Amino acid sequence: MSVNLSQTSEPQISANLSQTSDPKISQTSEPQISANLSQTSDPKMNCIPRSFDVGATEDFCISTTITKNGMENVFNHFVPRDSDIYVATYPKSGTTWTISIMAHLVKKVPEKGISFGLSTEEFSPWLDLAASQENWHSIFSKFEKGTSPRFFKSHASVGLIKQPARIIQSLRHPLDTFVSAWHHVRGKEVFEYNGSWHHFFAKVALEGKFESGDWFDYHEEFLRASKEGKIEALFLRYEDMKKDNAISAIHELANFIGVESYDAEEISRATNFKKMKEKSNQGHIDKDGNLSDVLVSQEVGDRNHPSKAHIRKGIVGDWKNYLSDSELNLWRNYVQIKKETCPHVIDFFSLEDLLS
Repeated sequence: MSVNLSQTSEPQISANLSQTSDPKISQTSEPQISANLSQTSDPKMNCIPRSFDVGATEDFCISTTITKNGMENVFNHFVPRDSDIYVATYPKSGTTWTISIMAHLVKKVPEKGISFGLSTEEFSPWLDLAASQENWHSIFSKFEKGTSPRFFKSHASVGLIKQPARIIQSLRHPLDTFVSAWHHVRGKEVFEYNGSWHHFFAKVALEGKFESGDWFDYHEEFLRASKEGKIEALFLRYEDMKKDNAISAIHELANFIGVESYDAEEISRATNFKKMKEKSNQGHIDKDGNLSDVLVSQEVGDRNHPSKAHIRKGIVGDWKNYLSDSELNLWRNYVQIKKETCPHVIDFFSLEDLLS
C-alpha cells in the first residue's frame, strides 16, 4: 500500500514554553540584540510528518532539499535489506566524523575533500536527499544493484527510516550541538537565515524549528525504539569520542559493521580534527561528484560572527562561550519540561550533565 504523507494532521508543539518568559537582554550583556525577535524570520525548512504512520504529527523539520514526496518515495519504492546500515543523526552531532571513520574501516575513503553524502557515488549517500531528486527512480535502481552491506546517511526521525535497518547514531551535548547548528544555518544559503545567536537559540532550537526538529524528541524516539527492540542500534557519545580520539568508537563501529581487519590507531590519526579540517579545506564532494569550495573557511566565528566552515572547531563545551545567564536559565527551564517526556534521553546523558 502506498502512503501519502500529505494526509497527516497539522503541526503540534510537543513542549509548551509559553509559561517561560523570554530572557531580558541588556545592552551590557548582549549588545548585538536590539531588534524584536519576532521580526527575524526562522530558517527556511520543510515540515513533514515525523513517521510513516497514518495521522503522524506533521512537525518534523527538514532541509528544503528534502521533500515530502521524497520521503513518500522512500516508503513506497525503496527496497530495504536486513544488512542496510544508516548513520542517522541529529545534524551537527558528529555525523561527518562518524562516516569518515566508517569509510576508513571499509577502505572507501575519497581521494580528496570531505563527504556529505550529496553524491550517490559516495560511500554513504544521503538517502532522503537522493529520494527527493527528479531522477530518484534511477537512483533507487542503482542502490538496488549495490552489494551488501549498503551504507546510508540520514537525519530522518526513526519513524522515517524504512525498516529493516541497522542504525548508528552519534549523540552530542545539545548546547554544543546548537552552537554548531547556528553557524550551520547562517553559513548555508539554503536556509535563508540571518538571525542572531540569541534568536536561533530561543526561537529556533528551543522551539524545534531546526533541522530534524526538537532535539529531545528526536533522540528519545531512537533510544526508546532501541530499548523496546524495534531497531538494532549503536549509540556513540561525541564527548567520549573526543576523549580518546575515537579509539573506542572505532572498535565499536568495526564490530557493529563486521570489519575484522583494521588499524584503530591509524584510523584515529587519519580522522582527527586536524586531518578532517585539512580534508574540509580541499572542499566537499557535491551532488555531481565534484569538489566544491563553497563551505571552505578558516574563520571559526563566535556568538556575534557566524562561520560557514562545515568543520569548524569540534570542541567540547564551547557553548559556555555563547550562552548568557538568561539563556542558560531558559535552557534549564526547558530541560525541566522535557525530562518528563524524554526519560531515555535523561538516562543517556544524565540530568546533571544536561543542566550544567
